[in-house]
Amino acid sequence: MAEHLEEKFQPILNLSEAEILRQIPTRSGLYFIACPNCDNGTQENQISWTIDRPDELFCKFCGIRYPNDKFPDDQILQVENPVGEIQEYPYWEDESGYRHFFRAKGWYLQREYFASAAKELARLYAVTREREYAHRSALILHRFAQVYPGYCVHFDFPFKQKILYPGKESFPYPVPDFRAAKWSWWAYMDIPENLLQAYEIVQDSGELDEGMRNCIENDLFKASVSFARSHPPGLSNMDPTLLRALIVAGRVLKEPEYIHYAVDWIGRLVQRQFFADGAWREGAVSYHNQTVGGLNQLIELLASYRDPEGYVHPETGEHLDCPDLTQRLPILEKAQQIPDLLRYPNGRVVALHDTWAREQRAPTESSSSMLLPAMGHARLGRGTGEDQIQTHLHFSGGYGHQHADLLAITLFSRGCERLADIGYTHTRHRHWAITTLSHNTVTVDGQDQHPGNENDPSDGNLLLYVPGDELFQAIESSGERAYLGLVDAYRRQLLLIGISPQEAYAVDLFHVAGGHRHEYVLAGDANHDGRLTHDLPTTTYGETLLPEGVSARLPTGESVPGDAEGHNLGYAFIRQVRQTSLSGPWTATFHSEGERPGGVRVHGFGTPGDQLFTGDAPSIRRAGEDDGELDRFTMPILVHRREGETPLSSLFATVLEPHGERPLIDRVEHLPVDAEGAIALRISWEEGTDYLLCSADGETVLQVEDMELRGRIGFVRQRQDNIERMILIGGTLLRKGEMELRGEGLLSGNILAVRRRASGDAADGFLVDSKLPTGDQLKGLFAIVHFGDGFTRGCEIVGVAEEEGEALLLLKDDPGFAIESDATSHHCFFPGRSWDGQNTFEIATVSTWQG
Repeated sequence: MAEHLEEKFQPILNLSEAEILRQIPTRSGLYFIACPNCDNGTQENQISWTIDRPDELFCKFCGIRYPNDKFPDDQILQVENPVGEIQEYPYWEDESGYRHFFRAKGWYLQREYFASAAKELARLYAVTREREYAHRSALILHRFAQVYPGYCVHFDFPFKQKILYPGKESFPYPVPDFRAAKWSWWAYMDIPENLLQAYEIVQDSGELDEGMRNCIENDLFKASVSFARSHPPGLSNMDPTLLRALIVAGRVLKEPEYIHYAVDWIGRLVQRQFFADGAWREGAVSYHNQTVGGLNQLIELLASYRDPEGYVHPETGEHLDCPDLTQRLPILEKAQQIPDLLRYPNGRVVALHDTWAREQRAPTESSSSMLLPAMGHARLGRGTGEDQIQTHLHFSGGYGHQHADLLAITLFSRGCERLADIGYTHTRHRHWAITTLSHNTVTVDGQDQHPGNENDPSDGNLLLYVPGDELFQAIESSGERAYLGLVDAYRRQLLLIGISPQEAYAVDLFHVAGGHRHEYVLAGDANHDGRLTHDLPTTTYGETLLPEGVSARLPTGESVPGDAEGHNLGYAFIRQVRQTSLSGPWTATFHSEGERPGGVRVHGFGTPGDQLFTGDAPSIRRAGEDDGELDRFTMPILVHRREGETPLSSLFATVLEPHGERPLIDRVEHLPVDAEGAIALRISWEEGTDYLLCSADGETVLQVEDMELRGRIGFVRQRQDNIERMILIGGTLLRKGEMELRGEGLLSGNILAVRRRASGDAADGFLVDSKLPTGDQLKGLFAIVHFGDGFTRGCEIVGVAEEEGEALLLLKDDPGFAIESDATSHHCFFPGRSWDGQNTFEIATVSTWQG
């Protein structure tokens, strides 16, 4: 280690002390400064700096050096800093009036470099005990302590005009919390942790006298802590970053109050911002990992911390002695499991919301169904090894870093994600990545879905979940809040049906009522080259999916707005569009060039007047977060459009058939059904025929050919005229010919009380007013709780017991809510809502017959 560090920081060792002091910036640095000479890179992060040429900067992409005559920073912003000095910030202004502070970018990078060097020189001293390393580390520390008071608080954000606040201004600054920073570009990073770590090592080296130590501790460290704590606790995914530095500060400066403040903050963060199933509030796996990973670091830091002898916190009365936060905050155990639940068989992450699709874990050995009922996400899965298939349905609300993606699906088969969700990007195509049209869902009236927030949630409602087996699995959710006031129904049912140990297909039923235009979208593989094929006659529609004659201006940066003359800008990203009229059954196939050959054949059904649009859309992922590479990579996309008079009602009934060298399904037929919203399908394949009957309400009797369904879902598999399997969900009768399958239908009732182990009860469960079969007859089924405020939650049943003459529905896990003595209810975890009204439950029973 010593040799590596010596080599890395040899340039500093070669500098004179006077040169080191000269190079430590006396003015605040700015991070997000773009290169105006090229379009590469992302998020105004193209420019770099090296110690070898300390008075210059360069673009990592086009190579231009700054300062230069082409972009002369010959204009000056003068600011009076917090100690009363007038500081000058040179800048170049483009034709729009946007300022580029090239030299301030250099100051930022210099500050980063020398702060890192102080830490690493201290580590070298700890290993070698050579005083010269401690001396130079101490020199840097003391110099930062001297200049820090004069740093201006600033606002530094991509594609936004930079602001340097005069020293006379103070909290609250007119920008969002933590966006006013003094040390870094974000106040979450404003306590210089690397300098604290350096000081911890060299403070007793003999290289710092008492005056220098006081200056470092008070003018730098305690001042930075005070500044960061002037922001109200954010309870965000960045909190662990700030709290880690605060804990280190408390340890190094022997300030136990800092530690207690951090412990209290951690408790509030965990208890208030994780769903009952352990998922982080934002639903994005990347931010879940960031938050949980940061919390793990804090837990480890605190595990060895002891308060000074005799210290008791004046408010809490607590004395910390190697606290174990995992015992205090048991939800963290669930949180640790989320990344493994939200991964595809190849180990790649399920890229929900702002999740980086490149994140990778170990591959899975097998796939099965899975539900995150509090966050709102389900997986249907089957198979082992290379034969694993997964399809996901997302029905989470928007609570930060969300996309407009309610009821979106993805599909993984034969080693890769064949129908994709792009995930996170900071490129100029971010607008495309978050728009509804880029997700595998339905867009209504050309509008993006309502993204949601805590005050106006967009959560979907779980309606049905049957984890099933290798043959049959089902999930259904509704999402009317995505188009509140525009639709009366917005509901998706997804089923995964096995054909053999290696093969399966998905049935996708999407019902929309309301508005005048519905567009069912499927997008292909975002990781590989792909194409979409079909044998339908097509004509050219246009360069984009925008209406004829409408032009668009696409964003030039992540947070730079675009324009499409009042139309949804998302339609401008679908290029080279062709169209065809639909009436009756149609098929199209998504091909992708993954490691294993394969595709997904789509069996759709059109009604007279429907249009099918196909084209190419940005796939983004393979561009490697480089704006200059975005146009090289696309993925195929199809849009099934249906238009009519308001209120339009549509049922998009689609079979998704993942396949290898050749498809297995011969034919998908829609059988005539009289009941509104109901569907009956006959799916024929080489060795057999499947029949699927689905009722919209579970109450209407469906009569189709020689079949009858009284219930939610009926499934029949037939081989060579012999019935092999029957499945009845939420019903009392499924009949085909002379074969009948009886069931218990739907079990429902009122929830009288909630039992939680976390509150000291003997079990997790509900006390209900219904007669339920005792024992384990209902084990493995899911009770759908309908809260009094209109939201729902799925709870896995493990049995039924009796308590004081009432049925106690025993649950596998914490129900995550409580009913108070005044009959009001509240969530015990995020989102923490409270409500009035009766809570009810519904259980769809499952009956099966196998010949």
